Amino acid sequence: MMTIKRNEAGLALGSGAVRGYAIFPIINRIKKEGINITAVSGSSIGALIGAYYALHGEADSLLKQAVKLRKKDWLRLVDPNKPNISLIKGEKIKKFLSNHYYGDATFKDTKVPLVVCATDPIKRKSVYLDGGKIIDAVMASISIPGIFPPYKINNRLLNDGGILDPVPVKPLRDMGIKKIVGINLMGYIEPNPDKDMDLISSLLNTSYMMMEQISKREGNKNLFILEPKFTPDPPHMLSFYKWKDKHKIGRQLIDKKINELTAWLKK
Repeated sequence: MMTIKRNEAGLALGSGAVRGYAIFPIINRIKKEGINITAVSGSSIGALIGAYYALHGEADSLLKQAVKLRKKDWLRLVDPNKPNISLIKGEKIKKFLSNHYYGDATFKDTKVPLVVCATDPIKRKSVYLDGGKIIDAVMASISIPGIFPPYKINNRLLNDGGILDPVPVKPLRDMGIKKIVGINLMGYIEPNPDKDMDLISSLLNTSYMMMEQISKREGNKNLFILEPKFTPDPPHMLSFYKWKDKHKIGRQLIDKKINELTAWLKK
């Protein structure tokens, strides 16, 4: 029987595009409290951040790099695709992520076990990736339908992991991890109905409505969910240069919940 250590947990990082900035202060505070993160799983933006953390043992340096990027820098990563396939190809984003964050690293290079969640749209099920190049797994996990084309790994087409598993707790449970902290980025305050949505917002919000319902189904005494509550999103959820309010929401949440979390870990 596995012994539950009182100051460690697996970390399941949820999907949520620009809302992912809320993850950084949560990880930072967890580390400062001396809580040992024993494994990481992630969907979409959670996979992107989680993979970096698993490789480096920290995520602060990723945040420092990301916040330096301005709107014009993000726009340079847009490579339009044929409209009947997707809005962008994703090739420039892959090159950027590979050059700056992951290189040729594989899952064998991580400091803690990592699982990246993607979705198989043909078989209609979640796929949990734990081998091969990390950049490939991350690209599959962030491939939001309509925004990116499906990403191919071993002749298998894959889409965004958050479609079916927005907070991927299952792979951590399958590892035998008994205490799991999940970060659910699907919580929100009702948006302003008087504001028009652009195309990307419409696509994303339709997808996130489904993800939100799925994320609410998770429930277990050995699962501690942190759920930031977001104000209405900027023009669309891919505005990664607008990060400060998301980061603040994450920081305020973990400041409020840290005592409850540490007490829960001791049970």
